[in-house]
Amino acid sequence: MIKSGDYFEYQGCIHIHTTASDGTKSIEEVAEIAAAVKLDYILIADHMTLKARDEGREGYYGETLVLIGYEHNDPDDCNHYLIFESKKVFPAEMTPKEYVAAGAGEGALGIIAHPDEIRPMTGKYRSYPWTDWEVDGFVGIEIWNQMSEWMENLNSYNKLKMLFSPRKFLRSPTDRILNKWDELNREKKIIGVAAIDVHAFPYRLGPIKIVIFPYKVQFKSLRTHLLLPRKLSRDTVEAKRQIYDAILNCRAFVSNYRWGDAAGFEFTASSGDRTVVCGGSIALFKDCLINIRIPKKSRVVLICNGEKILEKRTTFIEYKPQYGGLYRVEVYRHGRGWIYSNHIRIGI
Repeated sequence: MIKSGDYFEYQGCIHIHTTASDGTKSIEEVAEIAAAVKLDYILIADHMTLKARDEGREGYYGETLVLIGYEHNDPDDCNHYLIFESKKVFPAEMTPKEYVAAGAGEGALGIIAHPDEIRPMTGKYRSYPWTDWEVDGFVGIEIWNQMSEWMENLNSYNKLKMLFSPRKFLRSPTDRILNKWDELNREKKIIGVAAIDVHAFPYRLGPIKIVIFPYKVQFKSLRTHLLLPRKLSRDTVEAKRQIYDAILNCRAFVSNYRWGDAAGFEFTASSGDRTVVCGGSIALFKDCLINIRIPKKSRVVLICNGEKILEKRTTFIEYKPQYGGLYRVEVYRHGRGWIYSNHIRIGI
């Protein structure tokens, strides 16, 4: 945790599998690894089970808060959906429209998982994309999923390198999903999160046994940074409310830790004595000022309504908006995506 302006910034990892479904370590083992790399929180989403949550295994493990939801899918094993705070696991025969609506009806948080997944090696590894965009009730989408990007870039020629260096090959969210995310936000706030989708699968390469995406490695890749107006409570119930409130209100940015710790990144908009962060709104653009601070000198791109309006290599940008719209920031290091902010609404 660090203080970032008027907010407290907490880093965590989302979309984690354990031995409760098809992961390879227990919740306790996963939590121990997360604490060792100093994650503030993790969100576990095993497939179609809430047994661990119902057993009371949510809570603090050392300094790391562990929260538990589950991952739902349709009868064809597509349209995967992370659900947090539902009363139970919804029936497996439900359609996406039905389980998204059911979650929203209970006040649960729903996040669309790996929405634009494409796996070119189709014969061997099938894709699990989101196909039903007519649904209503989700609050977020994974704009960056490590497993999906890795699988999309995998081919027969680079397979060996990618097995041993999974973080090295992360580039950025796809233009497909960033465009879709911008489009969705024209209608209402939809948070963009990063997801590691970690299972730590064992794999045998001849006589060599390796683990694809070990938990510790993945915890040092894609992270979601949440901005809280007060310090995270040590009471699990209150801390859970704080985490989910930040997600619901899009007070977040995502980063690839492989290219450096993004702690301290700031994206704010100010008007008079009012200053907002990611997820916030400013009524008028005429007297508004955008400020962007980067922990390390990088290529910074300011986006408005899905279009690039400013690009500069720097650690600080001050910009006066010329028109209203949805503003967000992309930051690049070494030619790779490093930081992606959620939107600030200005003059709309």
